[in-house]
Amino acid sequence: MTKKTRKKTGSKNDKPQAKVDKTAPALKEPNKAPVTDADLAALKKKAEEAKVELVRGRNEADALRLQAKSVESVARKTFAEAVAPYRDACRKAGVECEYAGRRAANVSEKVAFLVEKVEKGLKVVIKGKPETEEIIPATALKESINKAAYAYTDKHIGPKEKVGNKGGSLSNRLRAALAAK
Repeated sequence: MTKKTRKKTGSKNDKPQAKVDKTAPALKEPNKAPVTDADLAALKKKAEEAKVELVRGRNEADALRLQAKSVESVARKTFAEAVAPYRDACRKAGVECEYAGRRAANVSEKVAFLVEKVEKGLKVVIKGKPETEEIIPATALKESINKAAYAYTDKHIGPKEKVGNKGGSLSNRLRAALAAK
């Protein structure tokens, strides 16, 4: 059928009928040709042999994976031992090292918050920076813990776009301090 005739004679959902191949051998019905015990034994033997090969293949693949991990870990250790003195020399010379440690160059400095419950609210300070000590009033915390946390981090660390989600870390600390009795 062509598209033109289908449009004229039927709907869009009409599908052409599949052609039956009359030269293909007819399928055997289960009742016409019984399977002998010899046939079953031969087929079972082939299946068992294939199963043994499958297990052997899996074992070989596992061994290769372990060997690859071992080779990689040795190479990683050798690399770390070779790079460490170079990084130290770069640090002492004040030169930026192209072999960054675990923290990449685009990751902001790690910040730890010390939070203490006080009479008027929560006292917050950035560890190692006593000038950042501030008391967040209980009323501000009741209004929104997140707003209070982000206001503190924006003031003392910088905007979220530059320093990352430090306010989220502080808000978690604030919630934990409020929940503690």
